[in-house]
Amino acid sequence: MLRQLAQVLRDRKQKPAMASADYWDDRAKSRSGFARSVWHSQSFSEVWDERQQAILRDALVALDGGLRGRKVADVGCGTGRITRFLAREGAAATGFDFSPETVKVADDETRAAGLDASFVVADATSGALPVADGVFDLSLAVGCLAVACRDLDALERSLGAMRAATRGGGAVVLLEPIHHGRFFGRVLREPVEGWVSAARRAGLRLVDRRGMGLLPVRAALSSVEAPPWLVRPLFDAGEGVLDASAWLEPLADYRLLSFRVA
Repeated sequence: MLRQLAQVLRDRKQKPAMASADYWDDRAKSRSGFARSVWHSQSFSEVWDERQQAILRDALVALDGGLRGRKVADVGCGTGRITRFLAREGAAATGFDFSPETVKVADDETRAAGLDASFVVADATSGALPVADGVFDLSLAVGCLAVACRDLDALERSLGAMRAATRGGGAVVLLEPIHHGRFFGRVLREPVEGWVSAARRAGLRLVDRRGMGLLPVRAALSSVEAPPWLVRPLFDAGEGVLDASAWLEPLADYRLLSFRVA
């Protein structure tokens, strides 16, 4: 536990470095399991992963009837956790990430799981992805842009790249830790309104938003290992509170923002 806490403290001091590929290359090589790209606690990361998949599934069914047969870009795919979810749901998924080491891990683990997906080293913050315009039905980013983007200009470039890669009438979906405060904010510290405005400038129209990850629960359980019999009911209770009380969205660590491409 002491080693885990020391790692948490080092990560907090290194927040600005999260916007570099080198940071994620090192993390992919030096850590294992969920700790490479999610939370330090494996038991918490498991329920977090399940919740994210459920939220994305519901959002994508509402937007386009689901994922089966859709061409989907997973921008900031990391070690491929969400890309593999997309593949299991029947999508033709392509993961993009600026970290060569995480792309290698993603490709290896996806093949080992017997799933079919493609992975490409690419940096969306440059303003473009190495694909033809409109090739995807859907583009999504999960926990990526808030750490890869140093400012709103970088966010707008990234959203513009996602919008260009997505066909007209398609969707761009974000599930990101959106905060403007220093304590919970990642590299990009902007309120949700700033994200929505950047998306609007990039040619996207907001159609849905919601929160996930009740902050008191997430802060208490994500950093150190706790038994699953404790983690799951507390996490589920927090998510139930968020689902039942839209006005508590400011207490969510992550926000789902669903956009339609003009």
